[in-house]
Amino acid sequence: MRRRAHRRQRQCALVLVCHSGRRSAQADLEGGIPSWQQAGLPLRRLNNAPLPLMRQVQIAAGSLVLLGLGLGSWVAPAWILLSWFVGAGLVFAGISGFCGMARLLALMPWNRVSI
Repeated sequence: MRRRAHRRQRQCALVLVCHSGRRSAQADLEGGIPSWQQAGLPLRRLNNAPLPLMRQVQIAAGSLVLLGLGLGSWVAPAWILLSWFVGAGLVFAGISGFCGMARLLALMPWNRVSI
């Protein structure tokens, strides 16, 4: 981590750090939680913190694919399009770096944690 981050940590009562470090780097905290712990700095995790956003995307996408396959097999073949749509969205997210499902899930009320 940068020296500037250490100085900033000493001056502030609270520093929020993301796990991967991508958002933390925008605030001059490189490396995220693993680097923070490696530097021996204190870490307090919130008990009511939601699942990481990418895990939520995986759960939602997997559930929608299974739902599309199940409904396509037992209700009407057109439901298979749901699985195609989710699969295409995941490919688009991987290529472009934009995940609409993650953006939508981030707006959900359970992802708003008050400290």
